[in-house]
Amino acid sequence: MTTPLSRLVAVPVRDVWTHEASEFTPWLAQRENVALLAETLRLGELEVEATERSVGRFSADIVARDEGGALVLIENQLEPTDHRHLGQVLTYLAGLEGDATVVWIATRFLEEHRAAIDWLNANTNDHFDFFGIEVELFRIGSSPPAPRFNIVAKPNDWSREVRSTTRTLGEAPSNELQRLYLDYWNSFRSFCTVEAPTFRLSAAWARQWWPTRIGRTGFNINGVIGREQRQIRVELYIQLRGQAPKIAFRALQAEKESIERELGYPLSWEELPTRQATRIAIYKDNVDVTERTSWLGQHRWMLDRMLDFRRVFSQRVRGLDLDAYDAEEASEPPV
Repeated sequence: MTTPLSRLVAVPVRDVWTHEASEFTPWLAQRENVALLAETLRLGELEVEATERSVGRFSADIVARDEGGALVLIENQLEPTDHRHLGQVLTYLAGLEGDATVVWIATRFLEEHRAAIDWLNANTNDHFDFFGIEVELFRIGSSPPAPRFNIVAKPNDWSREVRSTTRTLGEAPSNELQRLYLDYWNSFRSFCTVEAPTFRLSAAWARQWWPTRIGRTGFNINGVIGREQRQIRVELYIQLRGQAPKIAFRALQAEKESIERELGYPLSWEELPTRQATRIAIYKDNVDVTERTSWLGQHRWMLDRMLDFRRVFSQRVRGLDLDAYDAEEASEPPV
């Protein structure tokens, strides 16, 4: 017996979303729908910050942040691409600082606009990524329509490895220890690309720790290596102004039992009383980070726990009531 197969039937997008701003953009901004776009682009988890936010003389349809905290601007167009929207993409570029991803969604990409996105990826600052996306709708029989995002233009190397350590630090590694850090994190990044392609990481740098943002500014999941301590660790590192780190730490510590039960292992809860930061960590001791043949096992341990931390802490971090406090980036190593 052969399994009977049905057929995909294309549905005009205007049959579902008659108005771009009032229907499609709010639909896409919903968590489960922007997650579908993020999965297609391999951006990991996206956190929507605002819709219809002004950028220069124009307004971006959706403003979001990726897992590393980089800005993601989404421009929607429920029609074939045109020069006006290309101009808006260029306007966004002129006003951006730091790492950013620009996503242009349309029902059909004209060849000249696909070529323009390719040109931007090849010739603009390495901190910027550009995607051209076509959106389609399909149904099977009488099923509800289902969306599909198709990538028609993307960054040259997909994950933009060329965001170099030199740009991150302002200088190349200057000694043996910095070279070890850079090589280690490059190796870890390559490992993650294969083992967890949706876990988007920033470029490697020549420092002891490697931060990835989780949910909101001031909260990072860090991987940390210690040559002298013969130790590696994964941590939720919280650095905010005033007493906010301690307040956040104590709120999470109140859930210590359920957090550790969900993780399946105990954590080290470190309030760091002399610092304007706190740490929740797990350590792996007796590790030689200078022994490159053992890196694979270290990478496996670190990635598994970073994914565990993201699974268990993401919603809890977002739910913390810290609106009265301003976050600031950690400027010192979380040692």
